[in-house]
Amino acid sequence: MHTDTVLLQEIVRLYEAEADLMTLPGILFDGVTRLTGADVATWTEVHHRSGELRALLSVEDDPARRQAAFEGYARHAASHPFWQKDLAFFGERAVRESDVFTDDEFMTLPMAQEVFLPSNARRIMGIVMLHGEYFMELSAHRVMGQPAYSDAERDRLQAYRPHVLRAYRQAQQRTVDELPPADRLRYAFPELTQRQVEVAVWVAQGNSNEAIATVMNISLDTVKAHLKAIFSKIGTDSRLALAKLVHTVPPFSQMPPLWKLPLETWGTQTPPVSQSG
Repeated sequence: MHTDTVLLQEIVRLYEAEADLMTLPGILFDGVTRLTGADVATWTEVHHRSGELRALLSVEDDPARRQAAFEGYARHAASHPFWQKDLAFFGERAVRESDVFTDDEFMTLPMAQEVFLPSNARRIMGIVMLHGEYFMELSAHRVMGQPAYSDAERDRLQAYRPHVLRAYRQAQQRTVDELPPADRLRYAFPELTQRQVEVAVWVAQGNSNEAIATVMNISLDTVKAHLKAIFSKIGTDSRLALAKLVHTVPPFSQMPPLWKLPLETWGTQTPPVSQSG
């Protein structure tokens, strides 16, 4: 039985990296480049409910050109399931532009003329994956003058796909596990104010209302008012339930992905040291 050592090496690299959501794309870019001989790799994540997305390139790109490409892509995406990244169309396959369009057809497409050719991009191959409320697309691109992707390169990317999906799930869990309780609560319930988040974290540490009032330098009535608002917003009136929620609530339930937030918001809240009341 033939063993593809290049593919096996990339799979091992992927798992050994133990990436989180912020570091995973760079690791995938390196893997796709080695597996397919791509000049550029792209990674896109879309949050279905909000429509929020990020699209990253493995190379630096002019912001104005990139914005124009995004706008052009949006105009022409509905013209074919290949551009829509339709999960029903892709399934578990890696799909090449040459599987869908002849060379002559591709060169006349509005999508090619407005989005890809101005950036010297010509050959495209991608995989699409679904995870919860997100779908992810990983693509390999070659510039003008390069040959179409071979069957062997397509098969490699296709075999890489389930490992990419598993690595994404693991990366999301690592990201969640690394979140301080205050950040987890803030992302899960963005309607909470900063002060309410602080009070909730103090409660989760087992502090009494009196102790919270003292350490936060606010009145007891203010603490009670904050608690009433917190319970209303999170749907419970139990301090025990609140304490459990602070440490276990899925932080992505109401917001776009954590990676959409500015980097400086990561880990900004260190829970205060617990004090007895």
